[in-house]
Amino acid sequence: MKLEIGVMGQLSTENVLDDLKFVIDNKFDWFEIGFDWEQNFNLSDKTLNEIKKLSQENNVKLIVHTAWYLPVCTIIPEVKKAVIENIKKGIDIAKKVGSNRVTVHPGWREMPPPALDKNYNALIETLKELVNYAKKFDINICFENNDSGICASIEDYKKVSDSVKGIRMTFDVGHANVNDNPDEYFAKFNDRIMDVHIHDNGGEHDEHMCVGEGNIDFKKFFSECKKAKYNGPFILELFPYENILKGRERFLDIWGKL
Repeated sequence: MKLEIGVMGQLSTENVLDDLKFVIDNKFDWFEIGFDWEQNFNLSDKTLNEIKKLSQENNVKLIVHTAWYLPVCTIIPEVKKAVIENIKKGIDIAKKVGSNRVTVHPGWREMPPPALDKNYNALIETLKELVNYAKKFDINICFENNDSGICASIEDYKKVSDSVKGIRMTFDVGHANVNDNPDEYFAKFNDRIMDVHIHDNGGEHDEHMCVGEGNIDFKKFFSECKKAKYNGPFILELFPYENILKGRERFLDIWGKL
């Protein structure tokens, strides 16, 4: 199978089509559209049609990434309704651009530890509704592991994902490195992983360093990927463009030596 590498949309890009042009010009295989950024909240149908057209013409596959800061595990009814509507909008956009996967983050805890189950139960309810909605369009909800709080540990992530039939996974190696062993985390869930976010850190918090600048043992991690016959997509969640190109070069150097 061909190794497939992609790019996460940039924080500073004013026009999502500029990111897509970078992806095409540098011959990446995937583009993850970040709906975290203000400029992408209300993309016009004209822009979405252009994204679909350019991606199909250039064999670039697409992922939609909903806002990481959405309180997906909220217990507040009015907020929960707004979160679900926002993510359903992301699913609708995925349908329009021809993507079959949408990444969703867990959100952050509202309740103190003795009552934390309330947040977990609310998260499971919300994910079930999203999976059922996305299923109508043959779109997968890819639930991302967190770097802290809700669903940061292997055990907590498993508790939620095992409770939602049909849920898939976006595995973030940098987030896993903050909490657990990334190789063990990946091995535990590799049968449900649809994409992997690549960036580095020092093991204490999320830093989005370039590959090789933190303490993640990518040689060991990529060996685990090869053992599982996982060849991508690997999404370089790096900023700015120079780090993406440098990260790909380092990625390919490590991967090629295994």
